[in-house]
Amino acid sequence: MRPEPGATRRFFREAIARALREEMRRDPSLLLLGQDIGAFGGPYRDFEGLLAEFGAARVRDTPVAEAAMVGLGVGAAAAGARALVAITYMDFLMPALDPLVNYAAKLRFKTAGQLAAPVVVKTTAGAKGQGVAHSQCLEAWLMNVPGLAVVAPSSPGDAYGLLKTALRAPGPVVFVDHKRLFPLSGPVPDEEATIPFGVAAIRRPGRDVTLATYGWMTHPTLAAAAALADEGISAEVVELRSLAPLDIGTLAGSAARTGALVTVEEGQLPCGIGAEIAFRVRESVPALAVARVGARPVPVSSNPALEAAALPDAPRIAAAARRLLRPSAGETA
Repeated sequence: MRPEPGATRRFFREAIARALREEMRRDPSLLLLGQDIGAFGGPYRDFEGLLAEFGAARVRDTPVAEAAMVGLGVGAAAAGARALVAITYMDFLMPALDPLVNYAAKLRFKTAGQLAAPVVVKTTAGAKGQGVAHSQCLEAWLMNVPGLAVVAPSSPGDAYGLLKTALRAPGPVVFVDHKRLFPLSGPVPDEEATIPFGVAAIRRPGRDVTLATYGWMTHPTLAAAAALADEGISAEVVELRSLAPLDIGTLAGSAARTGALVTVEEGQLPCGIGAEIAFRVRESVPALAVARVGARPVPVSSNPALEAAALPDAPRIAAAARRLLRPSAGETA
């Protein structure tokens, strides 16, 4: 597939490295902290070439100590620099929640706007054969924190644009990518471009049901929409891109047109992103029919068969839409 005019096809990791390179050239105060991001180029090669250009003073390998890493990044940002801290697995963001939640997200509130912490925590979520402690999607936890922005791209182009916006943001941002996105390629604008937070994208128009999702789950959701189209069901796919802030306007507009909403996430359903979306959209569209699809309530196994059984996929998403639109069919998701 040829990219559109004005864009070049790049891998997901290349889009991230390009955004970092451009922003480091633009802002000499920007520091990178992470495990193996220097000579190795990052666990997913998304920092490749940055050490050679910017040196070890700005591209810093760290010990395996997530609380210290984020604490250093937040402190540097509060002191006048900018920082990006790379956490290889989202599961291990948990030790670092204290400096991120209790200090960075609250700093401008505590100081009446006199101080801020322009730090980006880039972390990789999701399951890909690595077991119970390396497979979780904890985005819903982070959406609960006032003062913290959370974004999650699904494509190289969006990764590039959202990361550039994150690196210019006045306060802390968590940038969530997914292990399964790194082998993907897609068009990235040739000219510098940013994507604003809080703006969802309609990836496939439809008239019968709205499928709302984000990140890697955008891809199986689009596959589900294609399968439903073969059965005469027209599904509109809305990709959130930004989780905090949420673009409720686009979601509510789509749901008002279709009258049915299915939310899709790889994380757990209780207190999840789908629950938040469903309630807030129903405030605007009271008669809306709603269903949620997420991970089964079990830890994600490293066994391939058990991992697949725990996670949402295109057939489960399509089944949820059918059940919502055709309750008499009795199909379960």
